[in-house]
Amino acid sequence: MVANKMVSYHDLIKTFRAFGLRRDTPVIAHIGESLQQKINGGIATFMGALLTAVDNILLPAFTYSTMVVPHHGPPDNAMQYGTQDGQNAHTAIFSHTLPSEYGNQAAIDILKAFPGIFRSAHPVFSFYGLGLDITLLGHNTQDPYFPIRKMQELNGWVLLADTDPSHNFSIHYGEMLARRKQFTRWALTVDGAAECPHFPGCSDGFHKLDFYLHDELRNTIIDQLQLSVVPLKALINTTAALLKEDPFALLCNRLDCTQCNLVRKAAKSQIRGD
Repeated sequence: MVANKMVSYHDLIKTFRAFGLRRDTPVIAHIGESLQQKINGGIATFMGALLTAVDNILLPAFTYSTMVVPHHGPPDNAMQYGTQDGQNAHTAIFSHTLPSEYGNQAAIDILKAFPGIFRSAHPVFSFYGLGLDITLLGHNTQDPYFPIRKMQELNGWVLLADTDPSHNFSIHYGEMLARRKQFTRWALTVDGAAECPHFPGCSDGFHKLDFYLHDELRNTIIDQLQLSVVPLKALINTTAALLKEDPFALLCNRLDCTQCNLVRKAAKSQIRGD
């Protein structure tokens, strides 16, 4: 049996250039947990190649362990209030040193070795950035998609590396622009529990968007390593336009998905003019 060939630094550089990434293309990178097992040199090789291809990147550093469940809140919020008091007692308080729970902490550790690294302050959806402070300084609990909006203005792209479209957080910004129902959550900060509006719902149906992105989405597989890139403007504009035309698009197919069912309910009510 022939062993699987490991992806090399030169394979990655060649692919990033073929995708059309340039030094002045800022990138949001979503990195899968098993990526380092498929690359010769692991995550260090991947980050070295990415930062050779582009100068500025954002890495998500999401921390769901900061979230709490209150006793009361708005209806139709996909949450059972007052049921998690025991878990709430062990909730983490967000800080800029809290490790990411998103699966790419190893990449973040490499990024943090560079001077001028900054982390945004949203207690659940923070990002680390290299040379992109303008996308992070206004990121607070009331505006979870602030970095996405700023990256769109900078003509940024999204890179999915060994992960699937359900991890593409930027699509949720397109949902918000299309006025799709989102949710309210709460997270602990040093100032207490903070309300986090515009909280995204289920993303398991996001793979359906690929059909509508056409040539804007660029995919390749190198020896079992899947990579894809898409310009943020195309991604967000396509998402918003699709959802305005079809409010039920991109929902998952699970009949028992509470979040998607609430989105369907809200869309039907909006269509009827309730």
